[in-house]
Amino acid sequence: MEAILVKDQKAAAFVMEDGTFEGVYRITEKVCGDVEQVTGVRPKIIKWQGELQPAQVYVATLGNSEMSEAIAEEEGIELSSLCGKRECFLFQVLKNGSLLIAGSDKRGTIYGLFHISELMGVSPFVHFADVVPAPQKEIIFSEKDSMQSKEPSVKYRGFFINDEWPAFGNWTFSHYGGFTAEMYDLIFETLLRLKGNYLWPAMWTSSFSLDGPGEENARLADCYGIVMSNSHHEPCLRHSEEWDLVRGEDSVYGNEWSYLTNREGLIRYWRDGLLRSGKYENIITIGMRGERDSLMLGEDASLEQNISLLKEIITEQRKLIRECVGENEPEMLALYKEVEAYYYGDETTPGLNDWDGLDGVTLMLCEDNYGNMRTLPTEEMRSHRGGFGMYYHFDYHGSPVSYEWVNSSYLPKIWDQMTMAYDFGVRDIWIVNVGDLKFQEYPLSFFMDLAYDYEKWGSNRIHAPQDYLAYWVKREFGGWFYEAQQDAVYRIMQQYTKMNHNCKPEAMRADTYHPVHFGEADKRQKENERLEAETEKLLSSVPEEMLPAFWELVYYPAMGSANASDMQLYAGKNSFFAKMGAVCANDYAEKIKACIEKDRLLTERFHQLLDGKWDGMALSEHIGFVNWNDEECRYPLMTFIEPANKPRIFAMSEGGDVCTAGGDWTKKLIVMRQFLDPAVSEASLLLFGGSKEKVPYHIECKSPWVLPGKMQGVTDREEVLTVQIKRDEITDWENDHRTYDFEVCYEGGRIPVKILLEKDLPGCPAEAFYETDGMLSVEAEHFICNEKADAGAFYVLPEYGKTLSGVKAYPQTKTFFEMAEQIRQAPKLTYQIYVREAGEYEMICYTAPANPVCQGGSVYFGCAVNGNAPQKIEMIPDGYRSGEPSCAEWAKMVVDQIRVVRVQVTLQSGENEIGIYAGTPGFLLEKLTFVRKGKHLPESGLGLPETRRTNR
Repeated sequence: MEAILVKDQKAAAFVMEDGTFEGVYRITEKVCGDVEQVTGVRPKIIKWQGELQPAQVYVATLGNSEMSEAIAEEEGIELSSLCGKRECFLFQVLKNGSLLIAGSDKRGTIYGLFHISELMGVSPFVHFADVVPAPQKEIIFSEKDSMQSKEPSVKYRGFFINDEWPAFGNWTFSHYGGFTAEMYDLIFETLLRLKGNYLWPAMWTSSFSLDGPGEENARLADCYGIVMSNSHHEPCLRHSEEWDLVRGEDSVYGNEWSYLTNREGLIRYWRDGLLRSGKYENIITIGMRGERDSLMLGEDASLEQNISLLKEIITEQRKLIRECVGENEPEMLALYKEVEAYYYGDETTPGLNDWDGLDGVTLMLCEDNYGNMRTLPTEEMRSHRGGFGMYYHFDYHGSPVSYEWVNSSYLPKIWDQMTMAYDFGVRDIWIVNVGDLKFQEYPLSFFMDLAYDYEKWGSNRIHAPQDYLAYWVKREFGGWFYEAQQDAVYRIMQQYTKMNHNCKPEAMRADTYHPVHFGEADKRQKENERLEAETEKLLSSVPEEMLPAFWELVYYPAMGSANASDMQLYAGKNSFFAKMGAVCANDYAEKIKACIEKDRLLTERFHQLLDGKWDGMALSEHIGFVNWNDEECRYPLMTFIEPANKPRIFAMSEGGDVCTAGGDWTKKLIVMRQFLDPAVSEASLLLFGGSKEKVPYHIECKSPWVLPGKMQGVTDREEVLTVQIKRDEITDWENDHRTYDFEVCYEGGRIPVKILLEKDLPGCPAEAFYETDGMLSVEAEHFICNEKADAGAFYVLPEYGKTLSGVKAYPQTKTFFEMAEQIRQAPKLTYQIYVREAGEYEMICYTAPANPVCQGGSVYFGCAVNGNAPQKIEMIPDGYRSGEPSCAEWAKMVVDQIRVVRVQVTLQSGENEIGIYAGTPGFLLEKLTFVRKGKHLPESGLGLPETRRTNR
């Protein structure tokens, strides 16, 4: 059996009956538009005539359709499996060559209609990101396409348009005259194509229920079956901006946003909001905060006073809802900022958590505004009637640094954190702050699909982030791009999103990555060069039809991010070399200028796409934030130096930061420490010109084992001088150590260079990571043994975090031990390391940013050295307050995207085994570094790179 939708330039008609929901009819028109875009033929929409005809598409909603019952009876189809289900649809090819789309409810029917678009290769962003579907001559569905959809995993799934100025606001006023129903029609369509059903509208300067014009926004949302709600501080279907429109000394609502002094005015204000908008489908926000997202009673009020007042307010609001809207209406209380403290109370003050006044209310939880879970429901809490929601962020306007430009949310982290929320029982509402929505299409797709089908993308699928990116690339570009082009898009998306995860563009500074230590600035720049080169190369092969989509989804965010990164990397080098006096500082200043111009040009070109269709959407500031917001943000400082009037050369060992021009009085010595690693036989000495003219130099070296890449040369800017050591020929070792010297000589001085060598590693195990110069580093996935426990096991999370990957124990809701004597029962990872000297070492544990996941809890793990008694390692210091800008440790953690835990350990000379035990939820290890006491770990953005294994 097959159902022909389009063939030979003829299209099947869509059949609907009297009483069809308006929203279903509207979506049918949009799907007909999709068919026309794909095939060039637009299907007609006709009325049901009471009998089944061949080659038609029948669209029905159970409980609102005699047609579906008649078709089911004639075709022998069982519809009972849809009855009582939430948002499900049957997509059935019929015996007579027709197609039946039957929804269990209005949204189910709409999802069924858009399933046609999916099967035709139409992207959810066909309009919002201009993803043109590939043309097809015919559309035919076979029996294998027949299916019944599942109930969505999360009940309410959607996004919050927020922080909408200057980008989204300028765009919508320019194109739609404001936050109107015409604009929201595009937003609603995109949400439904993503199988969402829930929206928080823009609210900085707009009122959803007034700007349609009038109630047209709300009416249209209800027509489409979209459940509306308001943000955490907008109760009773009122919008933040509405209050300023109606308040006043002579207003019936009063002038003060204070329940203590204006109780009757606020009750009337809330009642009128409920009467106006309660006829539509909503989740009604309850509770109260101060004006403009502030404290309700001020800082001097006690916890008890705040809780008591909030109870009174909520009681009155729920009474109003019953009177004005109805019984059992969905209600939501956001436990955001200080309201969370009111919910939990403290040792002396009972909170709202034991109060029956919240029975049936969904409790909206929130991460720390930077995507890190906190205060998830305990097992005892999960029985709360009303369930739990999660307010997540891809965009944030607040301390320590706002992020509102292109996507900086990394799929592996989103997957890790949101699966944790789901596994902890947060399954009623998922809402994500997407800012302007533009440039968040990729992470939003994943967020929505994870919420819709957790069984497919959830915690049982460790490679879900990678699998999803491949799926997303194919969905958006597969109709036009060859496999090699799709692979390129995959790499570009992966690289730029990880780069922005490691440091959000707004937060990046000239010193985020050190200009010389570990060569990390050079490595970042090379990665950026590869990213930009691959993106430019791919752009040249993109079909014309897909150029706008490629620009919007890939090119602009990737190129803009790489350029913003380069700008700060050049600034770091400019500052560093200017202090040295090297002429190349001026070159880096010019490169900063070029990046600034490129940033402006990219924005200008984006705004010109499709005759300015998205003009305004790239206006968000994104470089050089010096405050939490964009006030006083600036491009990097540029320092220009005046070259010396005499010959001058500076030298520096690669990765070091000691430089000298070889003066007689300063007597600085350049030490090349790279050869302390027995595997290293070649390293670099860096030469920098400091004069107006080119300066000749020559090398003086007496050792036959030291081979400079050249013995003479001329430099005026930067030069890399390679130095080789003939390790196999050295005969004058001194207790496995050796030093050699040579000099770089020029007219202005003689630069002494000392080379330090270590011979070999006697007795070092084949898989051990060995110490060089008192330091070593191991990526978390490079354990030698992964011991499962009865309660769970560690798993490697590919591409997680700032460097290679992460390791985490599952089930992720499990606390594997509480007391030190229980540690050995937990899952364990063993790392093998080798050090030359016994003694005290600092073990630096780099873990994913983590907050206590339950109120009053902690985050910890276990550690054992060489089989000794394990220790419980607490990760959270006293006084730590997640989400509080005044907490310096939290602020540093979220900006750096890493938590650093330092543990003092005693190691023996030679082989050592380090055991890491799973502890609480939230512990996710990325890297281990060991530093011998007395040694200094150089500053860097990513830490010491992984050192070598003996056999690698």
